[in-house]
Amino acid sequence: MRIGLFTDTYLPEVNGVVTVLKTMTRELTKKGHEVYVFCPSYPGENGSGPGVYRFASAKFIFYKGVRLAIPYNRSAFRIIPTLDIIHSHDPGSMGLLGLWASKRYHIPHIHTYHTLFMDYRGYLPRVIRPTRGMIKWLSRMLCNRCDAIIAPSNQMKNELESYGITRPIYALPFGVDEAEFSHEIRWDIRAELNIQTKDLLLYVGRFGIEKNLDFLLRSFCQLLSLRPEARLILAGDGPQRQFLEQYARSLGVAHSVTFIGFLPRRDLIDLYKQAGLFVFASKTETQGLVLMEAMMAGAAVVAIGIMGPRDIITSGETGILVGEDENEFAEACARLLRDDGERQRIGMAARKWARSQSSQVSTRKLLDIYSNCICKNKPKS
Repeated sequence: MRIGLFTDTYLPEVNGVVTVLKTMTRELTKKGHEVYVFCPSYPGENGSGPGVYRFASAKFIFYKGVRLAIPYNRSAFRIIPTLDIIHSHDPGSMGLLGLWASKRYHIPHIHTYHTLFMDYRGYLPRVIRPTRGMIKWLSRMLCNRCDAIIAPSNQMKNELESYGITRPIYALPFGVDEAEFSHEIRWDIRAELNIQTKDLLLYVGRFGIEKNLDFLLRSFCQLLSLRPEARLILAGDGPQRQFLEQYARSLGVAHSVTFIGFLPRRDLIDLYKQAGLFVFASKTETQGLVLMEAMMAGAAVVAIGIMGPRDIITSGETGILVGEDENEFAEACARLLRDDGERQRIGMAARKWARSQSSQVSTRKLLDIYSNCICKNKPKS
């Protein structure tokens, strides 16, 4: 099968969509399929690698990391008509190119709706900010022109159905590669940062308004009154980093919080494995890939029980889900930090669940969706 992945974000950018695309490409290639990625170019990006077609692009000034691609590449246009399936991952210029190509060449088109755009409107100035109704209309217009939609969780599937999308919607969270998490720990974070306590909390992800990290810092402030030795590591970066560093100082918790930035993949996995707890406060996650990574590493998770986390975590069994209340969040963390047996039980159950939803399992389900769409689009004799 010749598969085209169309995306408005790709390497060297670091985010959940890029991680899914890398894993998806690797797993599909392992199974003998030809995978082509159509994506924007980035300043300073050195080479694309085989099967990657870059399109000239410009910076999108309202959201760091997103680029506006010019949908023209002569080499790519020679490949696109030969594809068996088009799989778009964004509704921007590359996603629209995928939509155009699917209609022009009669190629089945699947779209994954990765992002809850309703909660990202705040990045745009009011003068050009779409209304909630407009986002529903635009989503409906795009998705109803595809052959099938993939939602990263059942919660997101329900959301899309409420928009009036009538095409088949498959709930398919894309899992994590189990082999990536099988190695021994090489990087000792406690030795690196001189951390003596076992009460080590970790957050991984973008530092953006939508991640609700100010809530997380307030919850950690409450936790310190219960577990004074606790430490919080925030791995990642984003537009709110400077604000969050200042906010930690204003709360009086800066001495117990480390902003560690982006990490190489191997070091990040080592960090997951050493965390006593993984903490997550986002209310906009369609899936929450970092939750699956933390669970694959065997970390116990405390998260706000909204959207994607509700699909991934069974509260009390594979993690703890709480409401958006700082005291409740802090008390859940303190309870697990006090009870080593409970924390380890939840971590082991989380790892078992994550293995059952691995990238290999997800790829088999994805190929079934591809095959179903191709069969439905075959001309009748």
